[in-house]
Amino acid sequence: MNGEPLPLEHGYPVRLIVPGWYAVASVKWLTQIEVIGAAFTGFFQTEHYIYETERGGTVAREPVRLQQVRSVITQPSAGQEVPAGELVVRGVAWSGAAPIDKVEVSIGTGPWRNARLIGPRHRHSWQWWELLTRIDSPGQTTLRARATDLAGRTQPERPQWNRLGYGGNAVQNIPLFVLFLKARTAELGNEQAASTPGPRRAR
Repeated sequence: MNGEPLPLEHGYPVRLIVPGWYAVASVKWLTQIEVIGAAFTGFFQTEHYIYETERGGTVAREPVRLQQVRSVITQPSAGQEVPAGELVVRGVAWSGAAPIDKVEVSIGTGPWRNARLIGPRHRHSWQWWELLTRIDSPGQTTLRARATDLAGRTQPERPQWNRLGYGGNAVQNIPLFVLFLKARTAELGNEQAASTPGPRRAR
């Protein structure tokens, strides 16, 4: 895993990887594979790894399989204090259905802005992204990020409810505290003083 021997807690000696599906389908400590002609009725597959919802007054169940489109902000962290001015927002996005088409970021109540995707698009790998922006007003604000994949799926404001809470992919919303630092204030004062012409000597 990541160029190193597979650790025991991750399934050593063999783990079955199902690309695009949630990890509950990636069986650990694999010893054999048996082909059957019907859906497997093991305890976890029928009682736990399922989307259980109510439709028309009846309970509907379907297995947890394809990963929902999702993005996560990795920099800055939630609740972090940052100085006013330039800000770099970074994160990662993924989807089980298709490569990532775009990632958008919103600051406070501002509009959605397209982030830059880093590296080539691949369906079965993380898509790193970043946005270079500015926040000049001090105080508390929020950062939000949402991803859209090439299959046209976009993160919702609220995920579809299911009893066990699988597949949650709502738009991430993290608080941020913007500081107007004294050092920056002094720097601005020095810049202003340097740009103001001094008194001239009489000749």
